[in-house]
Amino acid sequence: MRCLWTRVSIHLLFILLQTGFWATFVEADGSSNDAPCFEDSKFYRNPNTLAHSVWSPNECAKYYLCLDNEVFEFKCSEGLLFDVSRQICDFKANVDNCDVTSEQQPPKPLLENGNCEGNTLACGDGTCLPSIYFCDGSVDCPDSSDEGWCEGRNDINAASPCDLKKCQLPNCWCSNDGKQIPGNFTSSDVPQMITITFNDAVNSENFDLYIKLFNDDRTNPNGCPIRGTFYVSHQYTNYHDVQYLWNEGHEIAAHSITHRGPEEWWSRNATIEDWFDEMVGVANIINKYGGVRIDEIKGLRAPFLRVGWNRQFLMMSEFGFAYDSSMVAPFSDPPIWPYTMDYQAPHECAGTGQLCPTRSYPGIWELPLNQLLAGDFPCEMMEHCPTNLTGEEIYKMLMLNFKRHYLSNRAPLGLHFNSMWFRSPTNIYAFSVSDLFIIELIAYTELKSFNFVFLLEIYR
Repeated sequence: MRCLWTRVSIHLLFILLQTGFWATFVEADGSSNDAPCFEDSKFYRNPNTLAHSVWSPNECAKYYLCLDNEVFEFKCSEGLLFDVSRQICDFKANVDNCDVTSEQQPPKPLLENGNCEGNTLACGDGTCLPSIYFCDGSVDCPDSSDEGWCEGRNDINAASPCDLKKCQLPNCWCSNDGKQIPGNFTSSDVPQMITITFNDAVNSENFDLYIKLFNDDRTNPNGCPIRGTFYVSHQYTNYHDVQYLWNEGHEIAAHSITHRGPEEWWSRNATIEDWFDEMVGVANIINKYGGVRIDEIKGLRAPFLRVGWNRQFLMMSEFGFAYDSSMVAPFSDPPIWPYTMDYQAPHECAGTGQLCPTRSYPGIWELPLNQLLAGDFPCEMMEHCPTNLTGEEIYKMLMLNFKRHYLSNRAPLGLHFNSMWFRSPTNIYAFSVSDLFIIELIAYTELKSFNFVFLLEIYR
């Protein structure tokens, strides 16, 4: 029994972390005696609640989860109500389903089994709609069946496997495993690119750090100074600092207005309109207050690296974004090259609960995050790597991963940061010897008689 409770407790903790941090257990033992068990791994309301009290703040804030035939009761924090459709606690004004017991699974669409003609398919209720409406991220069927059964192979409009005969540079690139060099060059003819990116707000907390890291004494082989890409979120950002970075030659990209939680909202709940408001919205703000030309804000990165399924990419295709850099590729040797979304992605999305896009989005590039190897642990962002590394170990990790890329297919090596990572004295020390890292890269490439290394390539 103790082992079972330990497992259930860990599961509950994991679910709470996934769902957000606005809820608490109601009872000391975590169990509820009056709510029945609906064991489908989703939160629900107590169907035995009296009809006249379902809309009361106290009852609407409660929700339940059944694990191993045991019911656990939770309650949103003061002032918040539980939204059973979105599976999150939210402000009262945003919750309108206190009388709904559980999230309703839409019926399966009839598709070809309906009485539809031409290039149309049948919803669950028999309504005929154009086939392209199914699994595009926007609800069109009266019963929502067009968007309810779309994961994996259920998407009837899923992108086709890579077709190298039809997919030609510069507007299309694909390969079956993602490891083939674009243009079919040999690795010795390809420069090694290293991309340096930062996420979140730009302000006085990190601006001086960026100036020190990107000083003009460090240059690419062509003499141009090393520059990075900043995925900017609106909250707490100083747009004077953003304008300075852009004028210095750094790329500015979109990272949302709110950067809101919970993390899973971006994958499962954010609508096409939400993605538009967040990403096009922050691009317009950057343009207005930072003076960055709107046509130069070409890319985006999803908050928390939570890919927004087809809804995110449909928004991107409709509003002119050229690339996404949110998908984490599973660790692989050799690593993955960037590719366009014309065909099936050559890898799964790494991470729990991620929703990769299933449709084709011609011409949109994906710059996947190849995971670094830190000891025995893969990590896509530097702050996700082990925190007990010494400065010397971090330096050795950088060299190890450089060689992993350089000595194989020379896929771009991504160094992805949040400025908070540099608050550690050890990490600051590691990058205080970054000149040594650059010098060793140059010496290594010259020693091996390979092509000179590019230290940064900004995707524009």
